[in-house]
Amino acid sequence: MAKILIALAALLWLPAASQADWWMENDYSIGAHKFQRESLTLFSKLSPRIVSGVNASFYKDNDFYARKVYAFRAPVMYSVNNLALSFKPFLYPEASGTGSSARGAKAYAMFPVSESNDESYVHLMLSAAAARQKTPLNLTGQPYAPSTAILTDTTFSESAFEIQIEKSYFNQFFFLASAAGFQKPGKVSNSNLVSPILDHGELAYLGTFRHVTALPEWVAAAQFARNMAPDFDSYLYAGFSRISFRGANDANSLLGGIKMKLYEKSTLDFAYNFYKFNGETGENYYKLLIQVYF
Repeated sequence: MAKILIALAALLWLPAASQADWWMENDYSIGAHKFQRESLTLFSKLSPRIVSGVNASFYKDNDFYARKVYAFRAPVMYSVNNLALSFKPFLYPEASGTGSSARGAKAYAMFPVSESNDESYVHLMLSAAAARQKTPLNLTGQPYAPSTAILTDTTFSESAFEIQIEKSYFNQFFFLASAAGFQKPGKVSNSNLVSPILDHGELAYLGTFRHVTALPEWVAAAQFARNMAPDFDSYLYAGFSRISFRGANDANSLLGGIKMKLYEKSTLDFAYNFYKFNGETGENYYKLLIQVYF
């Protein structure tokens, strides 16, 4: 099962992972505005059905986030037959220069709807996430300017609910459709937030490699993947998503990439992402992800 299609829990069904006691994943992205993100995760199989992990990451850019914003996560995944459950708490310590911090968790479940002897299937995935964020708020009601801004710290809660449906044909073709809605966080809006640091990709799949700190209202995405086995140990994939923000321009995201086996116990995932706000110039992002099994 392709990880790109059903998020972190899919690691449980990768052939290399099923035979490994632990494995490592390094995810590195770069792009517009000198964006840089790096994530390192260690997974350990506690039992045939339980996998746990620890993750540390940072992102930075050339705008509000010129200094690194760090995050830590501790995912736990449970599988039995074709049912998968996962729980991922996360923490963003207060980032230097922003005065912002965040914490929360995401719960995820995958249910088999239908299974066939020819390896075709339909899976339903449901997730719910919640976060609490502390960040400066601009009280002037005008676009943020350091010389005129009147700032006060505010703390607010967010939540998101997501549904995904994946269809596989003969373990060769994969189609995924997903949609998520985000709770309106009281009187907080994108126009008065100064430097929030929570990447809303923590709460739901957004289909982009960049950090998304603005407040979303909803997101809809579609993905396609092609398994090239047995001729080649690789997957080709492509996806599109549309993100609607509260009181701000919508954004569209296109991505495509290839995931391939390098050696018996390592894989490489290289992908490109085009991200564009309505009425603005598009931005380019690139990702390189390496997995090594031990």
